[in-house]
Amino acid sequence: MIYILVILIILMLFIIIYLFISNSSIKDEHAKNMEKLQLIISSLHSKQQSLNNQVVISDDYKSNYSKDMKALGDEVVELQKVFIDIISNGNYN
Repeated sequence: MIYILVILIILMLFIIIYLFISNSSIKDEHAKNMEKLQLIISSLHSKQQSLNNQVVISDDYKSNYSKDMKALGDEVVELQKVFIDIISNGNYN
């Protein structure tokens, strides 16, 4: 009976040692994965900043383009009015 208990205790010790070794390797793997995750998050953050800068530039361009096109459209309308006035008055010589 004592031999069975001794064998059982030794078996339990081997299992505990195996679990400690497994836990250690799992912790190492987890640390590596967390480091990779931090690098990915850092990369994504820099890409997000770059995209935000591009959006700001694009919005500024769109705003300026819209203003310029409106001004150009207003100028075309004014020129059409002048052209119609000239034609209607007969002063096109």
